Amino acid sequence: MSKKLDNIFNKSRRILIDDNSKIVIMSDCHRGAGNNYDNFIKNQNIFEAALASYYKKGFVYIELGDGDELWEVEDCKDIVSAHLATFEQLKKFNDTGRLIMIYGNHDIVKKTQKELEKCFYKHYNTKTKEIEPLLDGLVVYESLVLKYNNYDIFLLHGHQVDFLNDTIWKVSRFLVRYLWKPFEHIGLKDPTSAAKNNKVLNKTEEKLKKWSIENKKILISGHTHNPIFPQKGERLYFNDGSCLHPDGITCLEIENGKITLAVWKFRTNKEDIVFVKREVLESEPIVDFFK
Repeated sequence: MSKKLDNIFNKSRRILIDDNSKIVIMSDCHRGAGNNYDNFIKNQNIFEAALASYYKKGFVYIELGDGDELWEVEDCKDIVSAHLATFEQLKKFNDTGRLIMIYGNHDIVKKTQKELEKCFYKHYNTKTKEIEPLLDGLVVYESLVLKYNNYDIFLLHGHQVDFLNDTIWKVSRFLVRYLWKPFEHIGLKDPTSAAKNNKVLNKTEEKLKKWSIENKKILISGHTHNPIFPQKGERLYFNDGSCLHPDGITCLEIENGKITLAVWKFRTNKEDIVFVKREVLESEPIVDFFK
């Protein structure tokens, strides 16, 4: 498994960053078709508020896999149609060269150019009755390496160390789409999900943590939906969490040479007005993790 991660790391796209770089990393939105199975809906407004804030502040948005729920949803166009307002925000990032997408197991089909062009490059505008550009020219990667000074920050979804969700992902997709999806609403947990199966979660995270220690590199993943921010001097494994938490969405930010774990959630002020607020959970200089 270590060799597999080595190979992915070695072929990753490299991007130089510095103290002026502004990057936000989110994953596991699982945007669905806007129906009862769409888990993204409950936090969609929070997500869009957060995305609007990051866009205004000049951040690069990195979506670290499973942005779209393409295991449960067969036609990707249904997702775009259900969440067009969200995709229009993503379009702003894409048009300004500030959108980077990495595929996960639930949207692994994004790795094919044919699927990208079919689903995301253009969309049909029901108002103008015309085909209009959306995420035109988008390239989706398996992984990414951010190079900060002499340090490497390795980004990937994390399913690559999970047999059920990588090696036999087509079998797992079939089970989710036709078996576990209907059972979700009666409380049965999907055994293929690292987010819902603690045994799978622990095994996945331990493999990723082990690689980060052995290679002395920061590794950031999603997949398990479990936000992780290690203490200085400990392991170098981070997890951005997900957009599906009951009380909001979590993300990782890189700004001013620091890495920050933040949460966005609904709050109510003294006038009983509901608003979306960002709260910092943890924040440390990147270099401190290598001391």
